[in-house]
Amino acid sequence: MNVNFVLLCSIIMIPMIFFVPIMYINCYPETKTNQYLASMLVALLVAIGCWLLFGNTETFNFIPTKMQLIPINPSISMIAQLCFYLYSVVMFTGTILQRVTWRFFIAFIPIWTLLVYAPIANLMWSENGLLFKLGALDFSGGLVVHLTAGLTSLVLSWFVTNRKVKQPRNRTIEDYIAVFFILTGWFGFNLAPASSFSNHGVLIMTNTLIAVIGATIGWISYQSRIQQLTLSGLTSGIICGLVTSTALVAYVSNFAMLVVSVISGITCHYFANKLANTRFIDPVDSFAVNGVGGVIGTFGLIIFASPNVNQAGAAGILTGNFRFSIVELLALITTIVITLIGCIISYWVTSKLTTLNPVIITDKA
Repeated sequence: MNVNFVLLCSIIMIPMIFFVPIMYINCYPETKTNQYLASMLVALLVAIGCWLLFGNTETFNFIPTKMQLIPINPSISMIAQLCFYLYSVVMFTGTILQRVTWRFFIAFIPIWTLLVYAPIANLMWSENGLLFKLGALDFSGGLVVHLTAGLTSLVLSWFVTNRKVKQPRNRTIEDYIAVFFILTGWFGFNLAPASSFSNHGVLIMTNTLIAVIGATIGWISYQSRIQQLTLSGLTSGIICGLVTSTALVAYVSNFAMLVVSVISGITCHYFANKLANTRFIDPVDSFAVNGVGGVIGTFGLIIFASPNVNQAGAAGILTGNFRFSIVELLALITTIVITLIGCIISYWVTSKLTTLNPVIITDKA
């Protein structure tokens, strides 16, 4: 591992994480900006504490089958993994800002980390993880980071019963700046697991850019059927592409990434529209982008993975290998089951610990 390379990736990820709240608050009316930003900042600070106290240890130092902790010296990878974890946290916090206060996150995030994120990261990314040993792949978090966050948003939106935001803010410059930092930081996000730029760094960067272009094309092509081109549509397409890229960015060809990302842009936009008319109202489209995007990226990996692209990867269905598809589907199902059960328990315990149910906050236009 190139320590300086991973350090650089981690440094450029940090602004990305803290610009997500800037983008998210633009999905709500301006009257509650201070409250919403404060809640998300509290959530991030709580998450940092959780990762340093037990999250990293549970993820990489714990062997569940033996109920044993193994000593591992701290390294720069702990900071890179912290950034992955923080991004997962910040994505679902935006879903329920109109219904909860910062106190909710103080109780919910430690329990969620213990029951959802750390167990799944352990299974997928720890050398002692069961799914890791079976050969499951998730390069930079299509399942571990994005699907967990997306499903958490889905569960929370069900419990807190969001309502539609009638007049969100119109701050296009803020959105533009935020998406710039997120796009820049995502190069660190996708490159960090490589540990060195010589380890398929060029492929990772080109696939990241292709995913952005493909998903944006898919998103705005679907959007053009119902409305004119907007900046929010372009930024949503960009984020969708970045999310979709994470599972397979180092394992598939440029053409495969383009196909998968176009499909993801169309599909994620479809889910965003459909969920807006159900009980699962998500003002920031976290499930539609992160959850659905993570799943599509995983299926793209199952189909298009090729050892000709990366010998450290796997052989997908198109190469005639069905064993990997079974293992990866097992990883997908396991992630879904653990996340849903863990979220339900986390919400229930949180409501008991805080003695507060999510509160209704009235936004004035």
